[in-house]
Amino acid sequence: MRFYYLFALVLVCCSCSNDEGPPENPELTRSFHMGFTAFPYGNTIDAQLDTFQEVTKNSDIFLNHLDHGVPWDEALNDLPFPSEVQSTLVATKSGLAPNTKILLTATPANQTRENLADYWNNDGSHQPLPQFWQGKTFDDPDVINAYTKYCRRIIDEVKPDYFAYGIEVTAAFRKTDAAFLQFLTMSEAVYTNLKIDYPNLPIFLTFQDRSFNNTRQELLEITKMFLPFSDYISISTYPFLDYQNLKRDADPELFSDTWLYDFRNLDVTKPFAISETGFCAEDLVIDNLGIHVKATPEWQAIYVTKLFKQANELDAEFVAWFVYRDYDNLYNATPNPPDIFKVWRDNGLLDGEGSKRPAHATWQEWLGRTKR
Repeated sequence: MRFYYLFALVLVCCSCSNDEGPPENPELTRSFHMGFTAFPYGNTIDAQLDTFQEVTKNSDIFLNHLDHGVPWDEALNDLPFPSEVQSTLVATKSGLAPNTKILLTATPANQTRENLADYWNNDGSHQPLPQFWQGKTFDDPDVINAYTKYCRRIIDEVKPDYFAYGIEVTAAFRKTDAAFLQFLTMSEAVYTNLKIDYPNLPIFLTFQDRSFNNTRQELLEITKMFLPFSDYISISTYPFLDYQNLKRDADPELFSDTWLYDFRNLDVTKPFAISETGFCAEDLVIDNLGIHVKATPEWQAIYVTKLFKQANELDAEFVAWFVYRDYDNLYNATPNPPDIFKVWRDNGLLDGEGSKRPAHATWQEWLGRTKR
């Protein structure tokens, strides 16, 4: 049984509340909600339950990241969702404090961000597409219809405060790619239909702030082309990994204090948000990918301060961190883990043993500030 399905079964049986007291410094404020995914540090029910309890206690927004695929057949034909899908949706809204906001993100693309999402059914996530869907493009009428129906159903089930219908949509596309233009067509159709049904719900895409395939300027141009179909400018940023220099020190002093300003300034009339971020606290070495990054817990804490300062200056709506605790146990229990699975392993505010890093205290100080 896959860990997120176990996780879903656990969450429906638990209830947690945010027991933080009044802000210690009421004169200090933050513009943004702050929170985590509940990505667990281990594959046991205890690890999943502990993760959920900790992230809800230490946040005021909860991110459910539906990057598992799409139940294409069920969505198109108005059939009941597979039990794994339904349990994951139910888990999103179970056990949260009454004042906790929900950020729900989904995507029609697979994890390469270039092709149609895999099939999500009771056999697990990332299953091969049924024959009917093989070879279909993002702008295929069946794809647009099925994905729009899927979005409506998960919105109605979860009732989120924020909804992203595409994850890191600028991660891989070049402007000359046929798939990019097809995805633009799909985005316009899905966004337009959803805004008719949910006019007061923030509906948006999330964008990546760096790319292997595009220069910074090209990435900004592509992002701007998506903005007519996005209520927010919502950025995914992991700046410890520099795509142009995979062998370096992850010292936050080495990158700009205003590294998100050019994205925010693409349209100053739209709210700004940080949909995903994190920063490794231990050296990251993946020889097969040519990655050699030196990192320390102290640099992670400096990044959190830098991140929150900039988010506050930009009047960000929310900041979501991935992950709360290092998932060494999950990584070690995974047979033949892919190299890419190591990238975020040491991003936790807690290390693999559960000890708090300096960044945890920084997080708590900002959590104690009055949300304006």
